[in-house]
Amino acid sequence: MESTKLANGLDVVVAPDSTAPVVTVGIYYKIGFRLEPQGRSGFAHLFEHMMFQGSANAPKMQHIKLINSSGGVLNGSTSYDVTNYYEAVPSNALERVLWLEADRMRALKVDDENLKNQRDVVKEEVRVNVMNQPYGGFPWLDMPPVAFRNWANAHNFYGDFADLDAADLKDVQAFFKTYYVPNNAVLLILGDVKAEEGIALAKKYFADIPAGAPPPFADPSEPEQAEERRGSVEEKFGTLPAMAIGYVMPVRRTTDWCAMALLDQALHGGRAGRMHRELVLEKQIAVEAGGGIDDLFGYNGPTQMTTRILHKPEYSSQQTLD
Repeated sequence: MESTKLANGLDVVVAPDSTAPVVTVGIYYKIGFRLEPQGRSGFAHLFEHMMFQGSANAPKMQHIKLINSSGGVLNGSTSYDVTNYYEAVPSNALERVLWLEADRMRALKVDDENLKNQRDVVKEEVRVNVMNQPYGGFPWLDMPPVAFRNWANAHNFYGDFADLDAADLKDVQAFFKTYYVPNNAVLLILGDVKAEEGIALAKKYFADIPAGAPPPFADPSEPEQAEERRGSVEEKFGTLPAMAIGYVMPVRRTTDWCAMALLDQALHGGRAGRMHRELVLEKQIAVEAGGGIDDLFGYNGPTQMTTRILHKPEYSSQQTLD
């Protein structure tokens, strides 16, 4: 594996693997849920959608069509600290992918039509997946406002409709120019490619994209927690009472982080995990018990190990907790 930093600040990582004649390109922008500016909730996720709406030399849907016609797949996702996009294609299509990614980094088509369209898509996604879905936001959207005090960690990650509706074209263009710049990104090339070839191709397609100003990021740190915190939310569609218990994780890559990762596997390791075994199989208090750590290897700020339990109505939340 080799890495380099281009003159415009883009970090490039190439990890050769000739096991199969395929290659995966991933590009990671340092802008996620917790890093979006206050008053712009939901912008990180909105831009995940906007990035598939065309660029200067690849009209709307052309990016997807070119990847699919190459026999490849693609997608994007938004997490706490990054938004990433990837394409997995036969290795002879590597240059095509790099050209497409560079084109939308350089000149994404950010216009009123795409903004209105994708804002409506995001709002409908929230309605379908959260507002009208049993336990739709539980606990990943319901827990942060209870657990955290800093807006960066506690706000609605999907975005408040008021913030999304208030966004105009100038706001969205400014967001793109601020965070979707090479000096705020990492390009990963993994698979059937030689390290020197991957770096040369990265320079060919990305080196002439201008760097931006260093993006501003608010401090996501939390005040020290000295007490237990509890909260409740109304569940409109689920038929069983539910509860979630979260424990704040230590700093990543520390000894305590390693210990919590092992504890997570012991507690939440599927049907063999202690939570499922004790609450569902042995005591038969719950019908479902699981959980895990949010983005174990990637989080870069306050996060939790969370246990999620759907319990039988004849047991109270306190009985389940005990």
